[in-house]
Amino acid sequence: MTPSWTSERGQSLVMALGILVVLAITVGATASYTASNTRSAAMSDGRLAARTYSESSVNDAIAVLAQRIRAGLDPSAANVLGCAGATGATDTNGPSNCTTPAPLLFCLNGSTNCLAGNAGTASVYGYYSGTNATTYLSRTIPAASWLIVATGYASDPAIGSVTSHTVFAVVAVNPLNSGNVASVWNHVFVTSPLVPGVCALDWSGNNISANVPVYVIGNLCLGSSSINESGQPVDVMVGGYLYLAGGGVGSTASVTSGVVVGGCSASKNGSAATPCTNGLWNFHVKSTDTFISRGAPEETTSDIQNDYSSFDPGPAHPCAAGFNPYVPLPSSVFDGNGIYDNSVGTVTLTPGFSYTCNSTRGATVGQLQWNNTTRVLSITGSVFIDGSLLINQSLTYTGVGVIEVSGTVTVSGNGRTVCAVASCSISNWQGQTGNNQMLTLASLASNTTAVSFDNNNQTFQGSLWTQPSSSLTFLKNGDSLQGPMSIGKFDSTFNNASLQPLPVIKNMPVGAPVPPNTGVTLGVPVYVP
Repeated sequence: MTPSWTSERGQSLVMALGILVVLAITVGATASYTASNTRSAAMSDGRLAARTYSESSVNDAIAVLAQRIRAGLDPSAANVLGCAGATGATDTNGPSNCTTPAPLLFCLNGSTNCLAGNAGTASVYGYYSGTNATTYLSRTIPAASWLIVATGYASDPAIGSVTSHTVFAVVAVNPLNSGNVASVWNHVFVTSPLVPGVCALDWSGNNISANVPVYVIGNLCLGSSSINESGQPVDVMVGGYLYLAGGGVGSTASVTSGVVVGGCSASKNGSAATPCTNGLWNFHVKSTDTFISRGAPEETTSDIQNDYSSFDPGPAHPCAAGFNPYVPLPSSVFDGNGIYDNSVGTVTLTPGFSYTCNSTRGATVGQLQWNNTTRVLSITGSVFIDGSLLINQSLTYTGVGVIEVSGTVTVSGNGRTVCAVASCSISNWQGQTGNNQMLTLASLASNTTAVSFDNNNQTFQGSLWTQPSSSLTFLKNGDSLQGPMSIGKFDSTFNNASLQPLPVIKNMPVGAPVPPNTGVTLGVPVYVP
């Protein structure tokens, strides 16, 4: 018979072996769990870093837009954040064309030589909606808002590669998102510098009706005429003096707001000027405004050269073949010798025959067409003429475009009308209507009368621009302007001129020389799933 202690020793051995197996399983499980947690933590850290990079780059994109505001540029240009414009790379109206975006690269890991997709970087592009709410990437983008698409990249040690995270943020451009204009295009903006005793804006003629917002860097002179409010809030900002000789501001009823930095005086030399709000002057405002100092929006030599070479049709972009009954415009209409020097003399925009000029890069890029039978001018995009422009017939225009000339612009003939709608009805143009056509005439001529309305009862409906050293003038009586303008000086010493209340301008042409933005701000980013 085997002793009992031998049996117990065998049982102990079995138990020991079992315990070792259990310990091995436990240790293995613990190691596996620890490794799994380590990998999970690493992946979590990678995802967190990628998300941090993506959200940080949204702020960088907003900074790009903010820098444009500080520079007096358009923060709603559809091509600013890596996408093209709707009709070309310089489209400012939106919506953006993000079919093939070229994202901006932000290096967020301290490196100055990073590559897209590397850890510590972010790729960002933006889609701008334009004047109406649109849909992009299955997301509804409100009017005048950016959808910023930002992807951050970070290291993932667990898989030995890079992980990414994408966020979407909507940023509103105020006050465009509420249907207003975020620049001084909603004013008569008079840009010549302040010169003592000189009227930058001279409305000394009789019975001038001016019911529009006014911004004057220099001095404003009013004869027996007044600036009043009729259907639109009127703000009057004068950086110099207001010289009053019978007229006034808010004569019939106080205008919404106003400020005159130098004060009011009856004499052009500025003597005896006192605050316009002291009750002694015909200056009546509901609230005293704060003058916002703005530099004049001047086209520099480099700006002009860029327009000369890039506008289409223009010196570098001739017309395609015409079609019956339209004749094609020859290249000599746009340039005479291959350099910017006002070489082509005077070009008649409204001759006694029909012509057409479609861009050789496609009709949707640029077009200028005149139908002499219907008196309709069709325009798309930005047109450059190295000479002067004459309008000697009435016309109705369709499209959105700018005609920029190196010389002067003249409207000639009694009763001439240049309008976007029949009978020049301002109530049917821009604003809340379906007609958002806009023609801008821009003269680059310096130190001269750049835009001239030569005869009686002429009407222009659109926008006007000159260099700060040049002027716009009415040479006869009864002329009317409807629309925004940025001009050096404005001289209307004749009678019965009319500047009508402006509608909300919804559609400024691509390439129009844009004045500095006044009051434009960016909303806070709102992240959307």
